[in-house]
Amino acid sequence: MKLSIKNFAKIKEAEITIDGITVITGENNTGKSTVGKILFSWFNALSDVEEKILQKRLKEIERANKALIQDYISDAWVTRSMQVQSAAVLARKINMQIRKELDRNLSLTEENLLNMVAKLIKKWGESTEGIEPYTYLDMLEDICNTIQEVMELPEENIVLEIISRYFNQVFHSQITSFAEDIHGETMLVLEMKGKEQKLFFDSDSCKAFANHIRIFQKAIYIDNPFAVDELSGYRDLNPMDKMLRDLLTSKAQEDVLDEVIGAVRAKEKLGDFYEILQSVVDGEIVINQSNEEYYLKNQESNEPISFRNLSTGMKSFVILKMLLEKGELKEKDVLILDEPEIHLHPQWQIAYAELIVLLQKHFDLSVVITTHSPYFMDAIHLFSCKYGSESRVNYYASSKVGNLVKMDCVTGNLEEIYQKMAAPIQMLDSLRYELNNR
Repeated sequence: MKLSIKNFAKIKEAEITIDGITVITGENNTGKSTVGKILFSWFNALSDVEEKILQKRLKEIERANKALIQDYISDAWVTRSMQVQSAAVLARKINMQIRKELDRNLSLTEENLLNMVAKLIKKWGESTEGIEPYTYLDMLEDICNTIQEVMELPEENIVLEIISRYFNQVFHSQITSFAEDIHGETMLVLEMKGKEQKLFFDSDSCKAFANHIRIFQKAIYIDNPFAVDELSGYRDLNPMDKMLRDLLTSKAQEDVLDEVIGAVRAKEKLGDFYEILQSVVDGEIVINQSNEEYYLKNQESNEPISFRNLSTGMKSFVILKMLLEKGELKEKDVLILDEPEIHLHPQWQIAYAELIVLLQKHFDLSVVITTHSPYFMDAIHLFSCKYGSESRVNYYASSKVGNLVKMDCVTGNLEEIYQKMAAPIQMLDSLRYELNNR
């Protein structure tokens, strides 16, 4: 996979290979996080987008029809609550039937739609007391018009709106580059298996896209270990933390057995991974049903420890543990780690790096890592060599050029990165020498 960036935020131009593990280093405020945020926005906006659009169409149809039906029966000699309930029942049945017809690849022609809705209204009317039948024909026509209007909305326009909203939410409506010396269109290109998907932005809106790829994988963005403190959902979170919270709490799952096969597969494949993980996070993750708080239960403590009382470094490992135990990491997914070492002791940086290398290898993930730590970067390099995946690790250095940012591939010259990371240590050594020789 390859990501090309042109005139996006501070990045004038960049071409990033994402095949296995991609490590991006550089000073603060040089666009390192931008790459991961682009991937997060892109994958989660367009992953299985056709199904997402259909669900949104059906949701809008149900909402509009419920209001429409309720208006038609507002004069009926029934209570207000009964009117609302009756309208909701019919609107839901119509939606369910539309979904069945589409799943059977049947066309929603005007004739088919009229017949389908007429049957549902007739059956509904026979079981609804106090509603006069004279309203049915007008209501039938209005319901069918609503359905056709929503279903005929151009899919391309909906996709553009989804992309714009997702990117603007992640980038706080600062997509288009604001640097004076950047001219030309803002364009992103994602290349996968010889096919391309292109996004074109203007004034912070996606104006066009060229789509030759279907995306089914998701992207998980981890930059905040404190996200585990908010698993009960007490406050609003940014899109990355909200998605992470939903994955960790399995809010999208309707049954406790959902994803059980994926979780068992993960454990079977990752015996060596779990051995390392248990050395850091030894215990069982439990939830207190009364307050929906999460705890770590182990033999060292008499009482389970609230996630809020865990060290920040421990929380980083707990996130990986929960994602795996809930079966939320799937093959080919994109995992984005923004400065994962920031709360970790050097010893735990090394352990975390080994876990990431193992995860990537066993799940064939695309992992994007930004880091300032020579320990962490060196650990990624050495463990990828140990586990035979060094050919699928690429290294990039971001740097400022005036008000802009450039990203250079330094895979064949890691010494260049190490020298930059070691510069502050050399400054301290010089200061130490100066102080000792006063």
